[in-house]
Amino acid sequence: MLLQFILLTATFHGLVYCGFPDYTPYTYPDSMTQSELCGQIKPSFFCDPNSIVARKKSSENETVQEEQFMEKELLYVRGETNCSCLQQSMCLKSPPRGYTISIAVVEKMRLDNNETSRESVLRAAKIFADVIRDRQNRGQCDDDLVIFLSARDQVVYTSVGSSIRVDDSVIRRISEQGEVFFKKMQYREGLEWMTKQYKHVLKEEKMDKLWNWPLPEWVLLTLAGLVLVVLATLICTIIYMCIRFCRRDRRDEYSMVEH
Repeated sequence: MLLQFILLTATFHGLVYCGFPDYTPYTYPDSMTQSELCGQIKPSFFCDPNSIVARKKSSENETVQEEQFMEKELLYVRGETNCSCLQQSMCLKSPPRGYTISIAVVEKMRLDNNETSRESVLRAAKIFADVIRDRQNRGQCDDDLVIFLSARDQVVYTSVGSSIRVDDSVIRRISEQGEVFFKKMQYREGLEWMTKQYKHVLKEEKMDKLWNWPLPEWVLLTLAGLVLVVLATLICTIIYMCIRFCRRDRRDEYSMVEH
């Protein structure tokens, strides 16, 4: 009995720290109260129980710095935006903060057998994100949003509180930009990009332009400049040759008249 108890305890411990392969919105852990289940060492706005975002690093210090960078991005939004509540009494005074962005990542959602179409997956992602945001209740007056990503389902969805005035077209645009990274399995980069874009929107700033070319922008600009120089040189050469040719024909005409 003792051996069975030890094995059961070890199995349960492994499940707790490794996470389940798929989740429902009601079994998904809360990163503020269950930080270890979310793969975090302290309460956080970022939950990744399946370690989808984690990548191999050259050093332990580098891993810590990347985790802190993700957390800082989420904290910056709260510190750099203003409270949008119509009733100022609902705004926290100490410390003052604005909008809250949380990120929830899973390897796969737990779907029914008939939920195979793209529309079904998107609908499930919407329900998942909305339920998580409602369960977490991290806003002051429904002024929070949750970015939800399911890697194997290849879907990302943003659940937005009623106090956040963001057009659906903007949300779709930011999601599409994030998918550019997710298709390359660059999950951290995609989530960081989406967080930054939402921060710009919430601060009523212009969003960043996504550069989606295999070569850096400066390389293409340099190549374009060289092409323009070559074309300009070629055109000037052709014009010069045409002028020389016309002048030679005129000299031949003058010579014939003199004879």
